[in-house]
Amino acid sequence: SLSTSIPCRSLSSGAIDHGRFAPGTLLGGRYRIVGRLGRGGMGEVYRADDLKLGQQVALKFLPPDVDRDPARLSQLHSEVRMARQVSHPNVCRVYDIDEVDGHTFLSMEYVDGEDLASLLKRIGRFPEDRGLEVARQICAGLAAAHERGVVHRDFKPANVMLDGTGRVRITDFGLAGVAGETLRAGTPAYMAPEQLSGGEVTVRSDIYA
Repeated sequence: SLSTSIPCRSLSSGAIDHGRFAPGTLLGGRYRIVGRLGRGGMGEVYRADDLKLGQQVALKFLPPDVDRDPARLSQLHSEVRMARQVSHPNVCRVYDIDEVDGHTFLSMEYVDGEDLASLLKRIGRFPEDRGLEVARQICAGLAAAHERGVVHRDFKPANVMLDGTGRVRITDFGLAGVAGETLRAGTPAYMAPEQLSGGEVTVRSDIYA
């Protein structure tokens, strides 16, 4: 998930933990790191300037074990190939997949906002009208992806962003199976029965979540 703030963790030395790339780092002669947005089971996400296109992007670096696994890299390329076909106002766009110094990363649309999980934790709940509108946008984004044959596999509030205008943006389509960061590539509290039992994951599994 992305967020507007760059989380910093105090180290014993008092230094700021910027992650594997410090602000200002130039990657592949194209991306200049602005700062780390977050870290989790799916790796690290950085905000960066795409110097070639002159726009801000988010770079998601997957866990190191993915870089060393040809099967998962192949799956990742397939997922990105499909995700790139999804173009909808309620879905965070995936631009490309690349590699620098042995680190595989995705370049994605940068969403300046807050994820639904942290927002609900902060405000408690939405008024009914706003809640219905958010749900409608979520369904619209899911439907657009499903029409392209793209299944999320780890749909949960942390993967739903609300941008600065309050619009829903769903992130991380298809990446759960590649990163494998949670039980059977999903989050137990949101997993459909067939997913928990190790069965086939379909669009219905996303809708259940």
